[in-house]
Amino acid sequence: MAYDEQDKVIAREVRHSFKEAVKLCLNPDKTEILTDGRDLIFVTITAQDANGYPVENANNRVQVHVSGAGRLVGMDNGDSTDYDAYKGNSRRMFNGKLLAVIMADTTAGEIILTATSQGMIEAQCVLYAMASETEEGISFAAYGLCEKEQTQLEMENIFVRKIELFCETGTQLNENNSYARIHAKICPDNASDQNLIFTLVDEAGISSNLAALGVDGNCAQITAKADGAFWLRCMSKCGQDHIEIISQLGFTITGLGTAYINPYEFVCGGQYQYCKGDVGNGNEKGVATARDGETQVGYTNLDFGSFGSDEITVPIFALDDAPCPIQIWEGMPGEVGSILVADVVYQKPTKWNVYQPETWKLNKRLTGITSLCFVLRQKIHIKGFLFIRKNRAFEKLLACTCDHVYGDSFTVTDVGIDKIGNNVTVEFENLDFKEDGISAIKICGWTPLARQAIHIRFQTPEGERRQLVEFLHTKEVQEISFPLACVTGIQNVSFVFLPGSQFDFQWFQFVRS
Repeated sequence: MAYDEQDKVIAREVRHSFKEAVKLCLNPDKTEILTDGRDLIFVTITAQDANGYPVENANNRVQVHVSGAGRLVGMDNGDSTDYDAYKGNSRRMFNGKLLAVIMADTTAGEIILTATSQGMIEAQCVLYAMASETEEGISFAAYGLCEKEQTQLEMENIFVRKIELFCETGTQLNENNSYARIHAKICPDNASDQNLIFTLVDEAGISSNLAALGVDGNCAQITAKADGAFWLRCMSKCGQDHIEIISQLGFTITGLGTAYINPYEFVCGGQYQYCKGDVGNGNEKGVATARDGETQVGYTNLDFGSFGSDEITVPIFALDDAPCPIQIWEGMPGEVGSILVADVVYQKPTKWNVYQPETWKLNKRLTGITSLCFVLRQKIHIKGFLFIRKNRAFEKLLACTCDHVYGDSFTVTDVGIDKIGNNVTVEFENLDFKEDGISAIKICGWTPLARQAIHIRFQTPEGERRQLVEFLHTKEVQEISFPLACVTGIQNVSFVFLPGSQFDFQWFQFVRS
């Protein structure tokens, strides 16, 4: 209701909830049309339920037939994603409406318009063609539908109109109520496509990791994993090759702790938790930086694991071919402990609206739970990023990064373990040599002895194997390769130094078979 300044009602509008559509309705903008070859009647086709209320989201396919002194010249529903031809006699309603355009023939008389749809009461209206002079040069045949543009009603495919979601246990999840079962009801019941697609997303429509999702027919089961808000989306393709109908139900989780992001799976640009400057939505769930000034886009709670990675791939769409400087920070710039880990330039021939990936190596390996921030000063679209998971077993490993070291005498430094003496063992756990295994090892170090024996022990729950290498004396620190018998699978590796040893151990690297 609308009121004027004296609180008098000046307008009233009533809308009702509605059920399934059972009948069609026709509402022409006028009932008389001239036979001049230019005049048109626009007929709005709607649907009503059994109570006579408009079904405002009806999407039934309607077939229109015109007889008498007129013809159908086209139909439209206002749906920009509907690729059915305007010149046709069958089309779907969109948001409960469809428009039919009628033109008179050359003679006066009645025009009868009939609209039909599967399972619904048809509608009919009578229009009148009034005699009029025809402008020279106008062809009536040019506007009517040709035979190939007239189709029979598609009786076999009834579209899903909506999906109703019901959750009896509520949408507030916590430690004591961490499970929810959601039932999806397809409307109408006799929709042709009964298949549903479920997914969990955040407010930007990006996949969420806050809960685990299980699907059993038209039911979804949600198990809460971490705190935050997310939405359960239920979708139908209605027999098409793309999503047509989406329903969603929001959930909130509290009391379960923080959700960490896996940087070894693609992280969408739109998942940022921190920003500074003018940040916009990018193509394909990405993020767009500003044209002018500095933009910072940050991602927190990234879990790199104990070994981590220093190699990142970023798909970028730049608006031109100009070089684009990009800074990558661990932590947010200006915060205590933040470090600039890459100062790079992106430059590729632009392809409009196409992301092109670029891979960079950071100046340090990111490990554990940390954060990442991109800093730019020109406009680009960042689709997201992906870190390359490193297999610790095949990387160059500093001796000082061992899991355990023990023995009579040794000194741990920033670059290795020096002055290794009697009965020292340096251990690295859970090195995965995969199925192909290893064939050699590179060791970097130095010994004052003519020969330094190093026993390499490979241990699994099934037993252990030992291999011996001898590191020869050199004037300075040296890298030496040694062949090994093939070792495969997950192994705990120990470097064992017996009594009488004297060795400075900097790093080693296993060589794949």
